[in-house]
Amino acid sequence: MILIRLLRHYHVELVLAIVMFLVALAYSFEPFQLVSAVARKTALASAGLVFYYVSRYLKVGVIDWDEEWRKKYAIAILFYTAIVFAFG
Repeated sequence: MILIRLLRHYHVELVLAIVMFLVALAYSFEPFQLVSAVARKTALASAGLVFYYVSRYLKVGVIDWDEEWRKKYAIAILFYTAIVFAFG
């Protein structure tokens, strides 16, 4: 169900991500280390986002994703993901 929703809304982004990953593998000197680094950074970003959600849920109780806070949450998550992939 969620996979169909992701494909429906983000099909262009998913195709670009796959193509860019294959290009990175093709031009990498050590492709296995590239795969390991991408997997490590993805796991670190995912764990951090889960921790952020759980800690926010425990602190506030119910996370309200209304229009007022949606942009602030999106910017915070974007910054966190960028920092993890840049320095992780």
